[in-house]
Amino acid sequence: MAEALRSGGNPASAPAAPKVSKVSKVSNASSADWIAVAAGSLGALLATLDISITNSALPQIQGQIGAAGTEGTWISTGYLMSEIVIIPLAAWLTRVFGLRRFLMWNAILFTAFSMMCGLSHSLAGMVIGRIGQGFAGGAMIPTAQTIIRTRLPRHQMPIGMSAFGLIVLLGPLLGPVVGGWLTENADWRWCFFLNLPISVALVTLLYLGLKPERASLQAFVKADWLGIAGLAIGLSSLTVVLEEGSASAGSNRRRSHG
Repeated sequence: MAEALRSGGNPASAPAAPKVSKVSKVSNASSADWIAVAAGSLGALLATLDISITNSALPQIQGQIGAAGTEGTWISTGYLMSEIVIIPLAAWLTRVFGLRRFLMWNAILFTAFSMMCGLSHSLAGMVIGRIGQGFAGGAMIPTAQTIIRTRLPRHQMPIGMSAFGLIVLLGPLLGPVVGGWLTENADWRWCFFLNLPISVALVTLLYLGLKPERASLQAFVKADWLGIAGLAIGLSSLTVVLEEGSASAGSNRRRSHG
């Protein structure tokens, strides 16, 4: 005060005390959040692994179920066809059923259809099982990214996305290797039975890492089913044309040259 009076008698002219800035501590993800991220990544690995795991075992599968050369391609096409259809619908189905319930049922259905493929003795049973696998497995790919986006803080999100990208790349790379090794050393049916212990671990992680959410069945009833049907028919038809069209064109050219 005395210094202020000497400078001009105005206390307001005294220098203000420096403000101490409060730095807010950024919270990290909890163990439950990382368990949820691990569950989503494991589900994505399971889905991408089964895209190509049958490629190496395809000749043995065709021989035992009595499928011709061109008919066996439906074992892979059926999976891709249903997977491409379900991926755009995964976000809406998550809101309808809740994330944990939706993913746990998908893991259970994926296991059931895997057992159906492993126990199949006909081409029809194998293709139906693969289509069911594609529906259940395809939903686990985009929902893994949803878990990372909603459960991790911004500064830890690059870690989760890097792990997810690595796992998605490993699936198609390991699929033919694992499928070929199982076919040579055990039986091609183990390409599908292998999913059982992985799915048990996946369901356990989903139960521990995700909280239950209330379902909204009214949104399911009021959905645009005409648009959903058009989406399913359009995407599945496009997949069949791209997958099977080249093979049919190649066989036709061989006939014409022969």
